[in-house]
Amino acid sequence: MLSAIHTVTQWLNQVGYLAVYLVLFVESIGVPSPSEIILLFSGYEVWLGHFSYPVVVLVAAAGSTTGATGAYFIARLGGRPLILKHFRWIFRTPERLAYWENYFHTRGDKVVLIGRIISGVRMIISYPAGIFEMPYPRFLLFTVIGSILWPLIAVTAGYLLGPHVVSGLESAKRYEAPVAAGAVLLAGAWWWWDRQKKKRQVLPSPEEPSSGHVQEEEKP
Repeated sequence: MLSAIHTVTQWLNQVGYLAVYLVLFVESIGVPSPSEIILLFSGYEVWLGHFSYPVVVLVAAAGSTTGATGAYFIARLGGRPLILKHFRWIFRTPERLAYWENYFHTRGDKVVLIGRIISGVRMIISYPAGIFEMPYPRFLLFTVIGSILWPLIAVTAGYLLGPHVVSGLESAKRYEAPVAAGAVLLAGAWWWWDRQKKKRQVLPSPEEPSSGHVQEEEKP
């Protein structure tokens, strides 16, 4: 952790805003990157007077948006054939694939917006949006909003922490595992609830006959 902090601070001092852009860009393409660390330390640089607050937020948002756009078009142009060929087991049935495709068409904006703020999700959220062909204007709009919100939160936190940013990062590290476990549990609970809902929709109601035809009443 301390070595990563040392590397990031050195890079910030040597490259400046370009370091912020590149880290956020690479993360949004899908490569693990220390975006939390670089944004928090950018806030510290703002506190020191070395960085401009609006500039660092806009540079970070530009990095996230361009990286996310690249990931979106990679997935949109080549992702669906790859899924149908190698990863069809993930969706199990054509109906399941159609369900998720419709989900991203109708409610993908919320998923993309929230995903831009959540650690880890930021790296991958553009790929399902591209695979399921979420309309690009909507994807871009909510990506831009989320890409501004995330650095606003992190840079502001770094500014408020000031010289205590290192101790703040160490404290946040302690809660990383419980938060990740909670996210996994929530995802599992949602999956189970969604599966039960689908089963109830498939099962016939008690009033409906079990066979495909109704027996005619015997005439006296």
